[in-house]
Amino acid sequence: MIIGLAGLSGTGKSTSLRYLDYKTTFIISCTNKQLQIPGFRRKYKKAEVVNKKPVGNWLVSNDYTTIGKWLKIIDKLRPDIKTVVVDDANYCLSNNIMDSALEKGWDKHVIFAKNYYDLIMEASELREDLNVVFISHIINAGTDLDEHWQLYSSGKMLDRTVNIDGLFSYILYTERQVDDDGNISYFFRTKTNGNDTCRSVDGCFKDKLIEPNMQKVLDTIHNFEYGEEEEEIADDNNETNNDNDILNEAN
Repeated sequence: MIIGLAGLSGTGKSTSLRYLDYKTTFIISCTNKQLQIPGFRRKYKKAEVVNKKPVGNWLVSNDYTTIGKWLKIIDKLRPDIKTVVVDDANYCLSNNIMDSALEKGWDKHVIFAKNYYDLIMEASELREDLNVVFISHIINAGTDLDEHWQLYSSGKMLDRTVNIDGLFSYILYTERQVDDDGNISYFFRTKTNGNDTCRSVDGCFKDKLIEPNMQKVLDTIHNFEYGEEEEEIADDNNETNNDNDILNEAN
């Protein structure tokens, strides 16, 4: 299952990850900024392949190929991992754009769209018990008078090629509110305000504003989709996989 978490800088997107169980979580950081998690250097170790065995739970990369290889490794060889977070996913797109900044022509924008689309679709096709959370900034694709907020993209040429937001059933938006006394509160919003792409499946969340706790979000979605009596997720993967080939791709 893929889930989107989107918002402006400083609204609590990355901070919400502190509630995840690090023993079952793998974080892909698309920037070099440190994790907003207490004790993260102890909890999250560099992802690498040691003696043909994948270890660690923190990868720093905004390269589509590298991220794709590790998603495949996690899917097939890391059953202990239940949640993958692609933090600041929009920097994959930004990196792609900057690498091709001097190239001319429309074709490159199609490639930008395809790379981002392929990454999201690959994540959506991983094993059933694996959640993949894409964290992204948002951009106003409308005007100052008629706002329309959506997941960050490179502009209208990319948007005309693929509707990134439309690939998600769940896109929660982060909210930062300041009261009259200057106290700041943070929330996740589960439904649209009418001028954005925030969304969730009808009936999943009772409230429009909820606690910014990513683990509670995942639990709520799971309980909604599987019912109050959680059924064991069947392992329908009967294919024989070549583990060494998968690992070699990551080196």
